Amino acid sequence: MPRLLIGNEFNEDSAALADARQKKTAWWTQRLIWFARDHDVLVMAVAPDEEYLRYVTSLTGARPEALTIVVPPPGSMGVAVLSADRLVAPSFLAELRTVLGERPVDEVFFLHPDASVARLARALGVESALPGYGFLAQGGGRLVNSKPAFRAIAGGTGIPLPEGGVCTNVPEADALIGHLLFQGKSVILKHEFRAGGRGNEILSPVEGVLPVGAHRTVVVPEPSALRAYLGTRWDWLSSQGKNPVVVEEYIPDSRAVFAEFALSDDGVEFAAQGEMISAPLAAAEIIPAPDLTERVLDGLLEGGRKLCAPLQAFGYRGLLSADAVVTPDERLLFTEYNARVTGSTHVYGIIGAQLVGKDYARERILLEREGWPVPSFRSAIDALSGKGLLYDPDTRCGVVLIMPYNPTNSSIRYCIVARSVEAGRAQQDVVEALF
Repeated sequence: MPRLLIGNEFNEDSAALADARQKKTAWWTQRLIWFARDHDVLVMAVAPDEEYLRYVTSLTGARPEALTIVVPPPGSMGVAVLSADRLVAPSFLAELRTVLGERPVDEVFFLHPDASVARLARALGVESALPGYGFLAQGGGRLVNSKPAFRAIAGGTGIPLPEGGVCTNVPEADALIGHLLFQGKSVILKHEFRAGGRGNEILSPVEGVLPVGAHRTVVVPEPSALRAYLGTRWDWLSSQGKNPVVVEEYIPDSRAVFAEFALSDDGVEFAAQGEMISAPLAAAEIIPAPDLTERVLDGLLEGGRKLCAPLQAFGYRGLLSADAVVTPDERLLFTEYNARVTGSTHVYGIIGAQLVGKDYARERILLEREGWPVPSFRSAIDALSGKGLLYDPDTRCGVVLIMPYNPTNSSIRYCIVARSVEAGRAQQDVVEALF
């Protein structure tokens, strides 16, 4: 029986807000191909890059000719976003019904838990094939990707959080930020839905705090400067007052780590853990995170499970990444959750567990990098092949190109499989010197 794979990204609110990312959403969602198996039907914003399709399937074993790819007509956001109106377009539904024929759908798989996926399942009469249908149909995807909701649920479970809170208006924000800032602490402000640090700003009472995990640091030395800042930036942070804003202490020189879990009818299962590196926004990750103490790792997994438990009880079915920081004095503080197929999922789930082997986390590290400038996808393959750097299944080491060529910044995202972090970083230097 076929599976129906939906290459969506962001809910409608965050897609409309994240205008800088809209242009590359169609590029970003092509990672859907890593999850494809023979006879699957893939719904994508645009037809995938042919070179990338053949490269990925050569590694996963899926046959391109055994996959059916359906692209809905353009919608309210053009072709860059697989928006809700595209998923219910009559011509698209008619084509999808023809493609599926009389075959029952075994599973509906999605990248982002949006209500539009539930509406599509209902239109096709395959609600039972969509895990967590009832939760998604009522807009639950917003709850499990909301940073303010995370603070509430995390606070209720008792897991450790940075000092801070959730603000719905300027006076609340002024009071809470001022309370932290004028004790000499730095503060990070977070938009409810924007991802990858793009909705974050750091405020500091002094110069010299680098914006790691946010796009900039603003020096705010006294209360009048804070009021002036909020007067100019509150609308951006809150989407013109529609969304609450998270305010929390920012602790410089902390490590950012995550643990990802799978939530199903049977419970919560640990999937992977790793470290995220930002410079200043998300730039790399290492799976598994190197050199975590046993105490910190145990706390990360225990806290992650505590976060997952209420969401699993609510009816959410899918993946959840619990993000945290490890401070310089080795405190573990949870900072947000992301309930979706993340940029890490295919790295550990397909490249790690399937290509390298189920023991990958014990015997290898996965060093994922973004932003390698290259002329084209084909030129990257040829350059890596010419130097013998491509992934070798015999040695279980080498470079895997994990995303297609990104036309917005002329780069490729890749993953190095290596025996150690040091070996991976040495190979990274060789790779990035190729062009």
